[in-house]
Amino acid sequence: MSVVAMRIVRGVLFILMLLAWPWQGAIAADACADGELRPAKTADGDTLLLSWVGKVNARMAPAIDAAFEAHKRRTKSVELSLQSCGGRTDYMAATIGVLHHIKTTHELTTLVEQGATCASACIPVFLAADRRRAATSSLWFFHRTWRYQLTGSVDAVLTAGPGTYSVAGFLNRYYAPAGVSPKWLARLKEVIENNDGYWQTGRDLWDAKSGIITETIGDIQPQDSRPIYLAPAPGCTAMCRG
Repeated sequence: MSVVAMRIVRGVLFILMLLAWPWQGAIAADACADGELRPAKTADGDTLLLSWVGKVNARMAPAIDAAFEAHKRRTKSVELSLQSCGGRTDYMAATIGVLHHIKTTHELTTLVEQGATCASACIPVFLAADRRRAATSSLWFFHRTWRYQLTGSVDAVLTAGPGTYSVAGFLNRYYAPAGVSPKWLARLKEVIENNDGYWQTGRDLWDAKSGIITETIGDIQPQDSRPIYLAPAPGCTAMCRG
């Protein structure tokens, strides 16, 4: 086999190996894509596993509600995984309403996994659960919501404009009832009122005892023991036998 042909074969094998690796799903999960609910799954026979990837949009609340209604009689708890850069606060509020409804009959857990992002309007959705699990390697972004312009923006609450809305009002409505530390909230309010935003990792939030996260999950990705299937390679020459 020629050197050129061997390079082509090795390149194809490398691509196939990448497609089989466990992190491929995380790469494809764009936090700022058009949001969608992944197909529902069940675990341990009585836990409904839901995963929302992408922006908080108009479909989020009805999609979660429909999945819950379809499985509620066969499950006792719900776990909602989030990977989202945020969205409009009216869609956020509708989703929180659905989650509060779920909590009337089922245990609810929200989850932000290793390397995942929960930003802006995603955070109050995360806070809607009493049990909130996140990896220390997760990424979070807090900012004040701004006036909704005709050109569009991610938020509709007028916390940057005059009237009854304010940063304090938003935090008191969506953060304080979840048991977030008043001291930490005061610090957050100061930061986001005087800056464009505040980046934190899950480790930052946990170490600061913010109360955003109630349980941490490990950052180690377990080894995937499933076999990796590769296309048959051409006969090996002295070059690949070393």
